[in-house]
Amino acid sequence: MSRRILIIGAGLTGLALANGLRRAEGVEVTVVEQAPVITEAGWAIALTGRHFDALRQLGLTPEELAADPFDRMVMFDPDTSAPVGVDARSGMIMSRSELQRWLWRPVGDLVRTGITPITAHDNGSRVEVTFSDGAGGEFDAVIGADGINSWTRRTVLGGPDFSYADSAVVRFKVPNTEGLDVVGSTSDGRLGYFLVDGGRAMHGMVFLPGVADNHRGRSLTELAEDFRGLRGPLRSLVDGMLTEPDSFYANINQVVADEWARGRIALAGDAAHAMSPRLGQGAGVGLEDAALLADLLTLPDLPVEAALTGYATIRRPLARHVQQRSHEATQRVGQRGAALGFGALAELRS
Repeated sequence: MSRRILIIGAGLTGLALANGLRRAEGVEVTVVEQAPVITEAGWAIALTGRHFDALRQLGLTPEELAADPFDRMVMFDPDTSAPVGVDARSGMIMSRSELQRWLWRPVGDLVRTGITPITAHDNGSRVEVTFSDGAGGEFDAVIGADGINSWTRRTVLGGPDFSYADSAVVRFKVPNTEGLDVVGSTSDGRLGYFLVDGGRAMHGMVFLPGVADNHRGRSLTELAEDFRGLRGPLRSLVDGMLTEPDSFYANINQVVADEWARGRIALAGDAAHAMSPRLGQGAGVGLEDAALLADLLTLPDLPVEAALTGYATIRRPLARHVQQRSHEATQRVGQRGAALGFGALAELRS
């Protein structure tokens, strides 16, 4: 089998797919990335057993990654600080930037940075693509793994723009000065943390339901005022907020695309299904996309169009389910019991 495949975007999904395709004999892979340097925000992400299985399916060894395990989250009443529940969801927390560097190392020679596609025309037998550096090429398949602002989705497939999910989030990291060994959250889902860096630090999150950009101008010290009465483990997180560590504010946006594949062109990862981080599933769902795409595109004698149609048929309802659950959990932030939605995907654990 001889195939030329273009991947647009060198984020987690694009690099994972490149790793999986490179193993197949006769497959030539090119990755183009608009950024001049491969970088990724270093905030933590969660992966579960299914996501690690996807990495193994792509020929990778996730046990090499530095990660922090978690097996439960204790929920505390935001008014009384009394424990009100324990969620037994398990998984691993790791640095997003480290995961991206790890995925890049085996396929870095395939990546062309500082380049964007200008046109992509599917003529039935190939996809003719022109690039911002004046070059062009013909490919058997083009996969748009170009994120929430996907050029492939909006320009090539005529798909939708992202939409706001009615909440923002602030992320930050502070030292675990109390030596906590339990993950915690308020039961209304507004404040929570994971343990990272071998348990030496707390990756904190404040969810801010409301209109876009609500509370964007408030410092962490000002946000901490909303939680000044907390005691127990979350008190340590609030005290850390008062030191004004580096933080990252983002409106939570999502993409609901009905069309994932057309002819020889398909979407993957956030380009197809960007979702709220409320359930910590977005990155992992993209890795699962990559695993299936790599399998189907390298099956002997299976036409590209059939492979991409099959990929969309299989993956779209699964990703849509997780996306919907994530959106529902985001809508419940601020309500009693909202934190239970954080790990409510019992069927997605393993």
